[in-house]
Amino acid sequence: MAGYGVGMIGAGWVAGEYVKVFRDDPRTELIGIYNRTPGKASALLREHGIDALEYASLDDLFADDRVQIIASCTHPDTRAEHCVRAAETGRHIVIEKPVGRSMDETLAIRDAVAKAGVKTVTSFVLRWNPQFLTVKQLIADGVLGDLVYGEADYWHPLKPAYPGYRSFVSKEISGSAVLTGGCHAVDILRHLGGEIVEVAAFSAPKRINMDYEYDPNIIASVRFANGAVGKLATVFDADTPYIFNCRLFGTEGTIVDNTVYSSKHYPGSLGYWSFPTIVPDSAEVTHHPFKEEIEHFLECIEQDAESHASIHDTWKTMAVCYAMDESAAKGGQPTSVVLDVPVPA
Repeated sequence: MAGYGVGMIGAGWVAGEYVKVFRDDPRTELIGIYNRTPGKASALLREHGIDALEYASLDDLFADDRVQIIASCTHPDTRAEHCVRAAETGRHIVIEKPVGRSMDETLAIRDAVAKAGVKTVTSFVLRWNPQFLTVKQLIADGVLGDLVYGEADYWHPLKPAYPGYRSFVSKEISGSAVLTGGCHAVDILRHLGGEIVEVAAFSAPKRINMDYEYDPNIIASVRFANGAVGKLATVFDADTPYIFNCRLFGTEGTIVDNTVYSSKHYPGSLGYWSFPTIVPDSAEVTHHPFKEEIEHFLECIEQDAESHASIHDTWKTMAVCYAMDESAAKGGQPTSVVLDVPVPA
């Protein structure tokens, strides 16, 4: 057996990408998958040529002592229950987004993880996208300087052909547009720009796709801890292809997606210049860097280190999401982001 036995919960759209990673990494062995629809886990395993279990129940998965890592690939309505149980049974956890549907659910996961001392990584996978790895390095090198304005957009009309579509458009299961997908934009803006402490958001009702059970478009003005301002937008209901934008304006330079301008650092440039890279231009899960995420997570476990994307960081991303939804529900009332919630002693 490899170093870490893996048990997965969920066999849907994103689960196949994790299956491939756990199959191919010599440090991991996929022990089995539980899915509430009988036969779905076995079909996924056969598709990828893996001889592993289809657990008949969650109890069977959690009773399997060979499992040291649990990957939560379910819909959001069961995320907190499963992740808390994984922590309480001493398993390291891969947590798909969103990390719950409410602040109470997210903090329940965070606090259970802290008490158990297990490692986590949250699948805000754009943190490992090559464009954003480069942007992060440019910021570390001082090209941006101090942030003065930052924005990120998640424009992604959901399609009935997507596996899990009915859950994505469900308010009960997925919660809202920002929780369903816009949280990626929230997270990357936090990751690159710093903490967001206040939001004022407005949402708009559906006009094209009547399946949405929540307002599918939401925009928020935001204020950062350093005094900078910015904008976050999630657009699900419009005639547009998938687009992910990220723009950061600073005192020493500006980074717009994979282009950069700085009169100080690049004094000969007449405008923005682009760096060739893999950009976040597809919603297909096959395009996302799950391999790099899991390699990073395994290194964190081996080195007893916390991931930059552990629940101890990304609960703050979720706090911004919840503040956006709260503000929009109140007609744009400015809402503070709750960031001062200590872990219980």
